[in-house]
Amino acid sequence: MAQLRAILDIVDDDLAAKSGVRDSFRILAEVQRHDPRMVAELLSSPQTGAWAATCLRLLTSRDPDSPVWLHLAHLGSVAAISALRARQRVRVMVPVHAGAVHLPTFGRASIATAEKLVECDTDLGLWLNGAEPAAWESVRTLHSVAGGVPLEVQLDDVDPYWSSFGMPTTGRLTNEEVAVWKDQIDEAWAILGERHPHRLHTLAAALRCLVPVRQDGRIGGVSASSVDAPGAVALTEPMSPVRLAATLIHESQHYRLASLHDLRHLYTTPPTQLRYSPWRNDPRPVSGVVHGLMAFAGVAEFWSRERVDLPTELEYARHIRQLRVAHRVASTASDLTELGRALVAALGTAIDAMPVDTGPEDVRRVADDLVSEHEARWRLRTIVPSPENVRAFGEAWLAGTSLPISHATPPAACAPSGDNPVTRVAMALLEGKFERQKLGDVQFAQHFPGAVSYHVPLVAGDYQVARDDALAYIGADTADDAAWATLSVACGRLSAEPNRSPVVRVPELVRAAFAVIAPDGDLRPLRALLAR
Repeated sequence: MAQLRAILDIVDDDLAAKSGVRDSFRILAEVQRHDPRMVAELLSSPQTGAWAATCLRLLTSRDPDSPVWLHLAHLGSVAAISALRARQRVRVMVPVHAGAVHLPTFGRASIATAEKLVECDTDLGLWLNGAEPAAWESVRTLHSVAGGVPLEVQLDDVDPYWSSFGMPTTGRLTNEEVAVWKDQIDEAWAILGERHPHRLHTLAAALRCLVPVRQDGRIGGVSASSVDAPGAVALTEPMSPVRLAATLIHESQHYRLASLHDLRHLYTTPPTQLRYSPWRNDPRPVSGVVHGLMAFAGVAEFWSRERVDLPTELEYARHIRQLRVAHRVASTASDLTELGRALVAALGTAIDAMPVDTGPEDVRRVADDLVSEHEARWRLRTIVPSPENVRAFGEAWLAGTSLPISHATPPAACAPSGDNPVTRVAMALLEGKFERQKLGDVQFAQHFPGAVSYHVPLVAGDYQVARDDALAYIGADTADDAAWATLSVACGRLSAEPNRSPVVRVPELVRAAFAVIAPDGDLRPLRALLAR
């Protein structure tokens, strides 16, 4: 309601006349008087939210190349579907996108016309310019029941406003593909009902819509939520029911936190500082760190009940370690409000209640290394030491004197990157999917895009080999993030006092000084430093 009011307040008379937005609003208000509950449900749908947010963003940015009037005209489609559901007859102008009229939460109707706007008549059905649609594609609805709790969720592959998720949608799914999604949802809901019944009511209330998206070059399944479209989860075709269940918990946790922040702010904006988040390769404001805490606290609790083999043991071990790191980061943030600090403290209590020293020892070792490798690579990617610090460190390095280490340099903003390839290597080793001695370089690159051969001895615990392999790569490319991160973890494992090792504590400073000392990649100064 607030978004609609804002849209009407912003549009000028020319835009309003061209789009018909005020006439559409009037019709929607008339239907609301007849059936307020149905209209409230429609206005709170993720489809309507995504559209309204798009309009407000375009209206406030004033992009001259954007056909904002055509987006505003989509309110006619909202009014039309409200009338159709209320069994009221209205005539309203609706926009045509790529040869189709889209009715949010309902579907899309094909129409052969060059017009940008057509008349929609809801008399005994749906009529476009006085004729029935040439073809109709409805939004499918999936139903499941577990533990006596029903789940009803739409599978919306036709709405034109899912760009807020930042991922390309799949387009129309075949009936066979829908059947796969249906089976995955049924099994995931059954898993939740059997071992996580305390989640059912929250998930059933929070989830309104699933949006199928494409991989688009990413490895493994991906999912996303958006504050523009609360209740919708964008995700690739589920890899397994158990991972789908974890994904639903993850994204619903984001929506719970976003709703709470809407009611009473948890953090201030704009952020005063970017920070480390163990789930992201780019620096994050405190809001991102708190969202990670909220989402993965639910995911870790899920995996604590799903540990049935080595890969699921690693899922839990990795998440609980990431949570403890993130909680330390969030606890020191100055951007939190009083309520935000209370929430972070409560999440810390929940995290501390989940054991960290559980499961097979080798899995715990791998989890520790994955978390350390991620943080080292994050430092190498985002922290640029000052020239003064690099010079002082390099001079002490060559002189063999005490090494001045500075942590004062703030992280620099950078584009987010994909998932961590080292985690995929670790999962494959634990699943026994390959024998590392028999997998050549070409096969390795095909199986694990983004990973490097030295990641195998790293996750296998062959730290001497991992260190020597990483050094060889550094000699060939002195700026290689992955090689320096592997060197940092391996040296930490091999050192009697890892907390005193600069390559463990500040790998970005060591790399920057090495580039000055040995621009040709001569490893002798670096080997001497490691020997110290």
